[in-house]
Amino acid sequence: MRKVSISILLALLIAGSQVFADVTINIALANNPISQALAKLAQANYKADGVTVNIAVLPENDLRQKLTTEASTGGNTYDMFYIGPYEASTWAKNGWLENLEPYFASLPASKAQWYDRSDLIKGMVGSLSLDGKSYALPFYGESSFIMYNKALFAAKKLKMPAEPTWDQIYEFAKKINDPSKGIVGMTMRGTPGWGMSGAPFVTIVNAFGGRFYDMNWRATVDTPEQRAAWKMYKKILKDAGQKDILSYTYNECIALMQSGKCGIYYDATSLAPPLEAVGSKVKGKIGYVMPPHEKMKTNTAWLWNWAMGINPKSDADKKKAVFDFMLWATSKDFVKLTLVSDPTGASTPPASRSSTYKLPGYKDTPYAAATLKTLESTDFTHPTLEPVPYVGLQYIAIPEFADAGTQMTQWLADYVVDKITLDQAITKTNDLFNQVAKDGGYQK
Repeated sequence: MRKVSISILLALLIAGSQVFADVTINIALANNPISQALAKLAQANYKADGVTVNIAVLPENDLRQKLTTEASTGGNTYDMFYIGPYEASTWAKNGWLENLEPYFASLPASKAQWYDRSDLIKGMVGSLSLDGKSYALPFYGESSFIMYNKALFAAKKLKMPAEPTWDQIYEFAKKINDPSKGIVGMTMRGTPGWGMSGAPFVTIVNAFGGRFYDMNWRATVDTPEQRAAWKMYKKILKDAGQKDILSYTYNECIALMQSGKCGIYYDATSLAPPLEAVGSKVKGKIGYVMPPHEKMKTNTAWLWNWAMGINPKSDADKKKAVFDFMLWATSKDFVKLTLVSDPTGASTPPASRSSTYKLPGYKDTPYAAATLKTLESTDFTHPTLEPVPYVGLQYIAIPEFADAGTQMTQWLADYVVDKITLDQAITKTNDLFNQVAKDGGYQK
């Protein structure tokens, strides 16, 4: 292990060996375990002559607020923006992110070869691009897939396909559901919020061939495809889901699945590790397959990542220093360093590089192969069956979606618990999305 550590550290020192004029770069990261690990490893291992790196780790909501204010007002408190695809698309269009292509073009051949840009997972790169140009680099991310309890399936003599449909998932969930024994057929997020219940729900809409706007930005919520998706989401949770549907975030879903009392769980690939952790009653008993399709007949997963971009308002020397740091933090060697410092893989950034899933100690995790298959088959640029004027898999990459999507999921919740009818929910949502398109100037 010591030899591996030294060789990795040497490679990392070489990677960060560019000489700069004396500059200090300010970076803010989200307060989550993998980002915290990055902060610690950077302070101890990142070296670039003439560069001082100040890293602040902030609560996620505070980070989003601070960086959005910074970007929209042209501030330069932070030299690197730590964001996701939702921000990247809008910020790139608004000129709030630096185009990274000139920086890559100026790299020496040896450093470009060391970085191996082609190893970055295509879907992650695409989610951070505009017109084929990268505006941020993926640090770590997630897609979505089906997790199922193999013991409960075997008890009912059921076999999960490698690529199930939503109709099949529903039938499996009903057969496994057994309230008399405290067994839930299937769990999904039920709490309203565009990033809560909205994440699985919008991918169900995509799977059924639905979309939210046509190419003229006319709302398409009141369609047979959308209605089928709304009905499927409701009947899974009503007929085979958790009792207190609307209180479930991913935390409650994970706890239920860990208990061994749930048959199926649809959620983020990054949530698989807790199911395989020491103390989990389902460790070694979970199967992982592709997210369900229906009319799409292809992968309809969602995609998210934490990514690194350059503040275009920073000084030129700081921009170069930030780019060098970004290369280091998103490199193959950094991934290897995380496994040296934490062999469990809990600090290793997932879903950014294909090579991560070939590393000893990581490739053999029960969820690794399914995660990689899902990631590599996700096409961020074509999320729906019919053409759409927007990008996004579990969201629409326009600023207004955060509010509109959250309101939609509140009506979805009201429909699921029978406070309003499907017609009412659909009409309200369709009217809202039309109004959003008009007010935003998308609909002419």
